[in-house]
Amino acid sequence: MKGRIGEGKTILLGMPNWFLFNQFKNHLEGMGFKVIDISFTNKFKYRSWFDRTISFIHKNILGNKGYKAKLNFRDTGKHIRETVESLKEPVDYCLLIRSDYYSIDFIKLLKQKSNKIIGYQWDGLNRFPWVKERIELFDRFFVFDPEDLTFPSVLPITNFYFNAYSDLGVIQELDVYYLGIFVRNRIPNLIALGNQLKKLGYKSLLKIISDKDKLIKKHDNDVISIQSDYITYEENIQLVNRTRILVDFLHNAHSGLSFRVFEAIGNQKKIITDNLEVVKYEFYDPANFYIVKDKNFEGLQEFIDTPYKPLPSEIIEKYSFDNWIRYVLDLKPYQKINLPD
Repeated sequence: MKGRIGEGKTILLGMPNWFLFNQFKNHLEGMGFKVIDISFTNKFKYRSWFDRTISFIHKNILGNKGYKAKLNFRDTGKHIRETVESLKEPVDYCLLIRSDYYSIDFIKLLKQKSNKIIGYQWDGLNRFPWVKERIELFDRFFVFDPEDLTFPSVLPITNFYFNAYSDLGVIQELDVYYLGIFVRNRIPNLIALGNQLKKLGYKSLLKIISDKDKLIKKHDNDVISIQSDYITYEENIQLVNRTRILVDFLHNAHSGLSFRVFEAIGNQKKIITDNLEVVKYEFYDPANFYIVKDKNFEGLQEFIDTPYKPLPSEIIEKYSFDNWIRYVLDLKPYQKINLPD
């Protein structure tokens, strides 16, 4: 296909290799890019009790919370380094998401092997603070939490939605849907919401991923569903399409907007959230966003029963992956994505 923005260009893609990686890779390839996989796994295990003990000392006594990441890259990153070292010529781009996993010396190697190196931290900088000492190595480094813009040399951006997955013709048999990994501070709000939805007679699925057997047993037959098996992104989007309203509750490590908000925009869904910052964004409309504060659900039934209010097409396009990757790589034309003050 002629005219694709990635035609003839090569990109090194480094990010977690679960949940979103295949979609990222497939969309880039659909744009014409040749994608070289330098993703990382979450299947790290300590080699020995010595490694575990030293890691404990670094984290709890020396305050070096990034030491485990160093061991992770040492033990799982060998094939990644070999892939990059084998490159004969610099590639056009390198994009790292969660660059806290990659060692500083390896990022320096990536910088030598690519014409432009870009980073995006889709967690708050303070959740993985050792990433801060890597930022200066990048040509462009993006953050999604407005609070992180106080750090020097970072650029603003939001998350996004993938264009190809919305299916507005699917029957919506669920009223409310949530999917997320286990985060302790989210559980009380999710349970309170689940109880309220049950009381009002709405059908909900509030799904949490955790490998803790005690937690799974504790909430068996509860208004929230806890399971150990990850679901694929495709399975998640199928549930999104079957749902009228999505839920997004805050992670206590940041105040930026999660992917759920942008999945709602791309799939024309309303959203229930406890993130008060959402009112500062250009797409905020009280018809589409219900904000939970102090477990107060006044007006929830009216919100659920009110139809979705369509957004302008230029706003929907602005937060798509197509525009997002153009902006990140600085491939014009694109709509610039800012964060609120």
